[in-house]
Amino acid sequence: MRTLSLILLGAVLWFVAAAFIRLTLPFGLFSGGPVTLALFGITALMSPVLVSVVHRLTAGGGAPRLPTAAILCTVGVLLDALAMVWSPELYAANPARLVGGAAWLLFGVGAILTAAMLQDRPR
Repeated sequence: MRTLSLILLGAVLWFVAAAFIRLTLPFGLFSGGPVTLALFGITALMSPVLVSVVHRLTAGGGAPRLPTAAILCTVGVLLDALAMVWSPELYAANPARLVGGAAWLLFGVGAILTAAMLQDRPR
């Protein structure tokens, strides 16, 4: 049951991220510069919080957090790949402008996995 919950949460979080890209792309949020840098920084800082919250919501208990993050991220990356190939207009009216948003999404996956690894390290 926990795995199914993680898969569903992964799909929901992917959709939220895709909608965020779609809604903010016209405002130049992913076009580089200090605003983009701030967005990447906020993403890195929020990743440990997201891992902890999802781990608690899905009753992860004392189990390692990396499997939690891996399932969450795998679902997101797979849905992202499918959407980018078969429905890029989900992210942007002009798919050529998608690179910055795609980079942010991949950065978020890496940040979540890194946060989970750091939270699992022996203390």
